Amino acid sequence: MRPLLTAILVLASQILLALPSPSESIQKFSFRFAKFEGETYQYEIKAGTQEEAFRKAADACFTHFKGNRHISMDYGQDIIDICVNPRSI
Repeated sequence: MRPLLTAILVLASQILLALPSPSESIQKFSFRFAKFEGETYQYEIKAGTQEEAFRKAADACFTHFKGNRHISMDYGQDIIDICVNPRSI
């Protein structure tokens, strides 16, 4: 019974360490992506870090401009070029 209790305590401590600390507050980030095919794309997200917000914003930008269509590699590269260079607003 004692090894089970030890395992539960170890697991609980690992879970607590993985949780964000109170100092890591959620912030609102806004990004504006350059004009692509006549459209400027803006994206807002709440995230714990700017890096996390940027990754999600870049992914959302690519999904937005790609849409539900099959695109060529060159066209995809053009979208990527726009989506990896947002401006914070």
